Amino acid sequence: MPRLADDTARRLERFCYGAMADDDLPGLSVAVVEDDGLAYANGFGSRDLAANDPATAETLYGIGSCTKSLTAVAVETLAAAGHLDVHDPVSDHVPFEVETDEPVTIHHLLTHSSGLPSLGVSEALIARRTGRGEPGVPLGDREDFHAHLAGADDEVVAAPGDRFAYCNTGYVLLGEVVEAYADGSYAEYVEESILDPLGMTRSTFDGDALETDADAMTPYFHGGDDDPEATPFPERPLTYPTGGLLAPVTELATYLRLHLNGGAVDGTRLVSEDAVDRMHEGHVETPSGPYGYGWRRSTVAGREVVGHGGSIGVASAYLGFVPSAGRGIALACNTSPSYGLSELGEGALAVLDGTDPSTLPFFERRERFAALTGEYEAYRGILSATVTRDGEFLRLDVDGPGGESAVPLVPVDGTGTGDRFYTLSTSGEREPVRFLRDDGEVRLLYDRRLFHERRDE
Repeated sequence: MPRLADDTARRLERFCYGAMADDDLPGLSVAVVEDDGLAYANGFGSRDLAANDPATAETLYGIGSCTKSLTAVAVETLAAAGHLDVHDPVSDHVPFEVETDEPVTIHHLLTHSSGLPSLGVSEALIARRTGRGEPGVPLGDREDFHAHLAGADDEVVAAPGDRFAYCNTGYVLLGEVVEAYADGSYAEYVEESILDPLGMTRSTFDGDALETDADAMTPYFHGGDDDPEATPFPERPLTYPTGGLLAPVTELATYLRLHLNGGAVDGTRLVSEDAVDRMHEGHVETPSGPYGYGWRRSTVAGREVVGHGGSIGVASAYLGFVPSAGRGIALACNTSPSYGLSELGEGALAVLDGTDPSTLPFFERRERFAALTGEYEAYRGILSATVTRDGEFLRLDVDGPGGESAVPLVPVDGTGTGDRFYTLSTSGEREPVRFLRDDGEVRLLYDRRLFHERRDE
């Protein structure tokens, strides 16, 4: 069995502990895999805060949209059996009620290029099942789902294949395609054709496992500055194919080996090398990199990475691998931070490659934003200002005798790693905003005002 070098393991652990402290993550589990076996696995923090039960390498987590690539594998096994071709119209296999100029194919659903935008199915069910809000949309069963889909004719935004738009609804339909040729449900087919052959015996679609498994996460909702709040798990049988799997990172590492080894693990072949290449290939361009069948390609620290993240609001995960290095990583967490766990996963892959993760745009932006946020005041304190982080932007709030105002600060370079930002005037013109840094002091030049960072005396 391969083993991660001690100094690399220490760097990875420091990275994980730092991320948990920065973002108040309750528990995090990580597994590093090479094509011939597991190289490292560990857990950090708590799988349950109230009992202070530790997160371990074997803790069971909801992995969200990382499930999509398993749905793609299931489709490819059916294609290999001669039941379908990925370029078949979906309507050849299951009902598809939306009118489009050209047929929507299975390939279009796999690549989120059907022309449909998100129809909110997963979001509505997650909100309902976690008690975070009632969307008021009938989604109690398949009949409700198809009625919801049938009303989406006016939602089509592009011809099939022309545009990427992440759409969980498409993967629900792919689950129905699987069931059209399976002896049982989608979940049963995935368990029998993928999980069982790979020895992923604890991985399951059954949400009751969180109560019966001795090492399972407690889901937490992370509401910004609030403490993580224990929240019901949003089990959603209707959307299992989009993001319903529960798994420990050690078993996800085995699943990664399937992709690192061209569709086979330890002599057990599930799909052909051609099918695996098709899943990994970037078929549709997206702002974050070309998208395949439940996988996205990106460049991290100069290496090409194939990966995918997942979130269900109260848990998140990332699976990624570097084909040229024969190495992959699985991360899972019992909450969903304000960013995708893909960012942590790619940072961890950089650590494994010997690269400082702070040089990656996401971490460099976070460090820069942290240096710029704070309290400011203008000459003699007549005006005060507060700079806070608001997602991938900064927010400027100004208070003074003339009243209060608030504006977003958008990075000029698009990455947030520089000192130049802009906001929009009432006429829609860009107004420059500049942070000036000199000898440890930060000043803010906004409109005709100069603000100095307020320091504690």
